[in-house]
Amino acid sequence: MRLDSVLSDQTKNTSSNNNQNRLMIVDDETDLLFVYKKALELTGMEIFTFDSPDLAFKEFIENSEKYSLLLTDMRMPSMNGYELINKVKAIRPEIKIILISAYNITQDEINRNLDPTSKIDGLICKPIGLERLREIINECLIMNN
Repeated sequence: MRLDSVLSDQTKNTSSNNNQNRLMIVDDETDLLFVYKKALELTGMEIFTFDSPDLAFKEFIENSEKYSLLLTDMRMPSMNGYELINKVKAIRPEIKIILISAYNITQDEINRNLDPTSKIDGLICKPIGLERLREIINECLIMNN
């Protein structure tokens, strides 16, 4: 995917409250992290990317109040998305969470793997267009503000 073509198709119509939103994005695919970061920064969001769930969780422990939303991949080495979500929700239950995966995930699978007190606010299947990604993030952030 060419970044210049992706960015040239971006629309800049976003909700006005995006300026205060800080997103943590965790994915072991660094190319995707780069594209997500560049595309979402155009909306005024602050984006912090991590290619390691362990490093992301360490950062979250130190700065949990800094983030409005966690967007995490499902399958990663060392810690999967469910484990990361459970750990993050144990610290900050109200944080918004979007799970992203290249695999079909059922609600039963989500229920089996997440703690009963953990929940996700969105589920995205890869591949996803950047405009749709922005829409889902905005909906997630706005619906509970």
